[in-house]
Amino acid sequence: MQGQSVGRDMLLIGVLAIVLTACQSTGETTFDERPSTNTAASLGNGRQLAQIEKLVRDQQYAAAAQGYEELAQRSTPDIRDRLLLRAAREWLHANELTRGETLYRQVANTLPASDAALRSIVAARIAMATQRPGQALDELDRIVQPWPRDDIPEILELRAQAQFALGKPVGAVMTALDRERLLSDSAAILRNRRMIWDGVQRSVASGANLQVPAGSSRAVAGWLELGTAALAANRNPFAAHPAFDTWRSKYPEHPANEFLNQYVMPQLRVAVTLPSQIAVVLPLSGPQQVAGQVVRDGLIAAVLQQPSDISPRVRIYDSAAGGVVAAYTQAVAEGAKFVVGPLLKEDVATLAASQQITVPTLVLNSLPDQTTLPNLFQFWPDPADEARQVARRIAAQGLTHGIAIVPKNDKGDRVYRAFAEEFQRYNGKVVGSSFYDLKARDFREPVTAALLVNESNARYKSLASILGTKMEFEARARSDVQFVFIGADAAQGRLLRPTIRFHSIEQVPIFATSDIYEPDATAKANVDLDGVSFPDMPWLIAPDEQAVQLRAALNRYWPGRARDRARLYALGFDTFRLIPLLLSQATGTPTNQSNGVTGKLSIDSSGHVHRELEWARIVNGQPQLLESKPINTLAPTASIR
Repeated sequence: MQGQSVGRDMLLIGVLAIVLTACQSTGETTFDERPSTNTAASLGNGRQLAQIEKLVRDQQYAAAAQGYEELAQRSTPDIRDRLLLRAAREWLHANELTRGETLYRQVANTLPASDAALRSIVAARIAMATQRPGQALDELDRIVQPWPRDDIPEILELRAQAQFALGKPVGAVMTALDRERLLSDSAAILRNRRMIWDGVQRSVASGANLQVPAGSSRAVAGWLELGTAALAANRNPFAAHPAFDTWRSKYPEHPANEFLNQYVMPQLRVAVTLPSQIAVVLPLSGPQQVAGQVVRDGLIAAVLQQPSDISPRVRIYDSAAGGVVAAYTQAVAEGAKFVVGPLLKEDVATLAASQQITVPTLVLNSLPDQTTLPNLFQFWPDPADEARQVARRIAAQGLTHGIAIVPKNDKGDRVYRAFAEEFQRYNGKVVGSSFYDLKARDFREPVTAALLVNESNARYKSLASILGTKMEFEARARSDVQFVFIGADAAQGRLLRPTIRFHSIEQVPIFATSDIYEPDATAKANVDLDGVSFPDMPWLIAPDEQAVQLRAALNRYWPGRARDRARLYALGFDTFRLIPLLLSQATGTPTNQSNGVTGKLSIDSSGHVHRELEWARIVNGQPQLLESKPINTLAPTASIR
């Protein structure tokens, strides 16, 4: 949809001219114009189909899907497949990916031509849900033009979403505006504009090109130039209003103004609404004193960026001095409306057990067993969550078999289980694993064990013993390994990576969590990590202007902390920015996402804050940013044709 405007207009005229033939409202099935003796075409089933279609119009998608499934069970195979396809579509509309994909795979390849467009739409929706926007576009391109009239809005919606995901916001905006011209319902138009806004926000945050092409309409140009204000809102919502005012003065007639008033500005007000007093409860003495101080300093840095007339009062309490419960109770008694901390896992568990959490509280560690409590939010760079992101990235590259090498401790076990379980969701398989001693300086044993090199040696010795003679032999690693996932810090990684390369016949890609990267280390120190891909927080591998300034300040005032504690400093900074988002959960306009220096932040229904990280690969000892868009290859669950 990025061609010349004349081409787009002709396409739009063409699709608007389509008339979709509809069956008369007798007892006929709506899926076939031919008379049928099948029960699906009986009067009773005709009435049931009408009821199901009403459920679809009322957006009761799960109920409609169940209705289609029930009807399919009483139908002959030809009608059954057509009903299952429609059931799959409604499960996907209901955000039930597993059920929708399962039914889709049960549909035979012998559908009539009239269902070809629907089949491609369902396949494209599955591809988008599994982060394969390129595959989604391929599926949509299979639909023969002219497109079925009733399907055009959904086709254009999916195309726009895929283009945004592929880092092509210009084409996505054009496609979405083509779609909006077909809509008459005000709620549908609002949802379409929200899709454009969300796409523009994600695009500008990821550095995509939003430059307005020559000859663009003011509608297209306005949406693209709104990216400047979106970027300001992402970086610092407290300073975003001037950017929106500038845009409004240039585009006073733009339809996005109405959307901004109804949706964006209320959320922006929520994003800058802070409590009058914040308490920070951290270990400021004892063994974890430095960690507590770094988090505190990061939070104070964020506070100092806000206008003084709206900055809250911040009071600091030492959780190590008299115990975490005493510090928390004192903070609330002295007027805290929101509490940040504690930081240590044992302190979080103690506070939770005390049942004294009486104001909204953001703890900077996790409770065991996914515990949830009223007023409690949890935010921590969880390595298991990172491992799941690594698994999704590997699966999106079409890799299905690999090995994992992780440390032999509780953290290593959590990382391994999270990675393996997530990878299995995409039909991937961890074909080998090994666990190494943290004190190890020689990684030959865990590497050769995972690669089955030891078994190759054993087979040679056995054969040589049977034959009674020496033979030329070269130990070979297993041939079913497409990648290696390692759980390691930078020091361990510098030993692991060369060992893996030495024992691998093919130069298999190596993936790791953010522990592998040491910020501010010299290129010479990291050269042994060349080729390793990993996710990490944007301020370390994809810093914007704000992040560069923060890191410069950290290096200037606390050079030792910059090297060893940079991630904790960033954690403290984002902690303050999260407070309005968390408080908004109890309002009528909750804000569920924010772009922080530690990643794209989101909050789930149980109060857990999640981070979506950027990706980099070590090249010549330095991290080289990888495209943040989903990789455009078939995931292990495919082929969906």
